[in-house]
Amino acid sequence: MMPWREFVEFAQPTALALLPVWALVIAAVAWGAKQKRKRLAFWLSGDEVTQWWRRTKRQLFCFGAATLLLTVALARPRYFAGRVTVPAQGVDVVICLDVSHSMLCEDIKPSRLEFAQALIANLLQQLHPDDRIGLVVFGGSGFPLCPLTYDRSIVMTYLNLLEPSVMVYNPTTFVAEGLRASLKLLRRQTPSQRAANPVMRGGVIVLITDGEDQGSDWAQAAAECAKAGVPVFAFGIGTTKGAPVPEITEGGAVRGYKRDMRGAVAVSRLTTETLTEIARRTRGKVFLPADARKEIAALMEELKAYRQRVWTRQVAQWRELFPLLLLLSALLLMSEAWWQRSTFPHQRVGGS
Repeated sequence: MMPWREFVEFAQPTALALLPVWALVIAAVAWGAKQKRKRLAFWLSGDEVTQWWRRTKRQLFCFGAATLLLTVALARPRYFAGRVTVPAQGVDVVICLDVSHSMLCEDIKPSRLEFAQALIANLLQQLHPDDRIGLVVFGGSGFPLCPLTYDRSIVMTYLNLLEPSVMVYNPTTFVAEGLRASLKLLRRQTPSQRAANPVMRGGVIVLITDGEDQGSDWAQAAAECAKAGVPVFAFGIGTTKGAPVPEITEGGAVRGYKRDMRGAVAVSRLTTETLTEIARRTRGKVFLPADARKEIAALMEELKAYRQRVWTRQVAQWRELFPLLLLLSALLLMSEAWWQRSTFPHQRVGGS
């Protein structure tokens, strides 16, 4: 059985300090009424004094109870009405975007990169307002392009900077570098944050890539994410049919297509095996955005479940009692006024 102290509480307990003042006021009013009773004994008969005193005591009771309820109402009493489950805070979402040359392939129009940018823009609109967003880009190495922030417009500004001219220095694809850079961004905390929460929780990585990896230790990077409790949700960009990989000049212009060691045109295809294994090891999921809106909605459901699993807590729900106390006080004051009007005329003569 719940103790009464856990069932009822005061939101403003300092207001209870007025109770001694209330007691002094009531004592003074009662003392004044007794003095008046003694004076009336010289002017009225014994029955009239008794009748007056009986009505006065009723008035004193109504006045004292009403003012007591008003005083207690100032402390805002409330009772326990149960517990509700609410999210304590948002999560940190790091978008890890592949910017290697293969993301310029046009098997998804207008290109894989532009499709990914539109996908991220849609994703930013759907995320919870309490979520912080960061942006990491990777090719042959990983680089945090935008730190964790609540401002979606800043993320969009950095995202729009990604053009073919920027990608000329990322010819290869090392997924492990992107995962490690994303994990490092999630772990970047102030000293006070580290002291309050030494174990990193509440972070996810959204990996957006065509899935091709050219020899990085992605399995070890996935293990590091799993150890930190960071799930990886992967979006596979591209088609299994694939498309030629453009050759880019330093100015960002396409001057042809890359060729393999045999001299044939290099074709990049969507590879889901790596993404599926990374998602499995980190308790994430793989999305193939043939229908981008549907897949983003599915990701939102996954993030909702993740928030409930990691950050939700039970919070007590309280119902205020002061409106009821104010109503009772008003009724008592009305009763006190009624008793005063019904007092016989002799009372007003004797008490003048």
